[in-house]
Amino acid sequence: MVSGFLVGSDHARRATMRKTGLIGVIVAIAVALLFAFVIPAITPKNKDLMTVDINTAAVGSGVEHGTEVMLRGAAVGRVSHLKVNEDGSSRVTVELSKRLVEGMGEDFAVDFRPKNYFGITGITITDPGSGRAAPLRDGARVERRDAADYSMATMIERGSDVANGTLVDETITVIERMLSYSKAFEPLMHTGVVFADVVAKTQAHTPAYLLDRYNDIVTALPPFADGALAGLTSFYDSDIRLSGDTVQNNFTNTLQAISDNFFSMVGRLLKSNEANLLPWVNIIKEVGTVLPAIGEGTVTTTTVRDLMTRLNGAFGPGRDGGRNLKVNLAIEQLPSFAGPVIGLPIKAGR
Repeated sequence: MVSGFLVGSDHARRATMRKTGLIGVIVAIAVALLFAFVIPAITPKNKDLMTVDINTAAVGSGVEHGTEVMLRGAAVGRVSHLKVNEDGSSRVTVELSKRLVEGMGEDFAVDFRPKNYFGITGITITDPGSGRAAPLRDGARVERRDAADYSMATMIERGSDVANGTLVDETITVIERMLSYSKAFEPLMHTGVVFADVVAKTQAHTPAYLLDRYNDIVTALPPFADGALAGLTSFYDSDIRLSGDTVQNNFTNTLQAISDNFFSMVGRLLKSNEANLLPWVNIIKEVGTVLPAIGEGTVTTTTVRDLMTRLNGAFGPGRDGGRNLKVNLAIEQLPSFAGPVIGLPIKAGR
């Protein structure tokens, strides 16, 4: 399709369009060459600037064309070109102010770090040189493969790696150990809760009432202790201690006779009634073997209350105003009554 503004035949108009396009391409190439080579070549170079190539293992994150070169907090130049070398290293071309870097040597040291609090990366000259090396000159090429990268992006990335590789794993391990320890203490905690629940259920009075009873007990302790001490003091200060060895020996012999005769008489009495006491001992023994077998929940406040009610009902009023136990005895089954009843005191009405 050919524009309608062109006059002539179709072939003539197509030829005109081709010539116009070719001329446009030639003009664009000429302008590009002009700005790329001709103008820089004819433009006089700033005599106050020197160009230095710095070869580094890598370029810090954020370094680009126009990145400032800092020395003691002041900008002394800027990056003019970046290039990757054949061995994979990077070449940073910087333009430095001769006046501001005067006296620097070719052994200067640099690194990549933020130049302000906003985290914008700059090239910082950390050491201007020892002075023993050759002075820095225009067109110098230096090797700085050990230039450190302290840029904000690199620090964040490395901090994330450290947190993810060490802090996070260690934190998770600590949490897991805490959970394991908590699980180990779970039975103890459960026991404490159950004990507190049992105490709460069996607590029949308020703490105020219990404290009041406790005060009564504590109030009675000092007079009791005082009386006990007074009794011991009186016994110690009695005439027995001051009456001499004769009275003391007589007192000791009396206590010895009472202990020997009393317990001997008790022993003989128990021995003479062995046949009568043995059935009761066996009964108590059988009851003792049954008690440990009582299941959990058998002895409760309800069962104890029912037992007390039945025990109270087992007593009836006596003739003398007292209370008598209402019990039917199968006398003929007791071992002591297996023989003839001789010599037993019998009281009418009993």
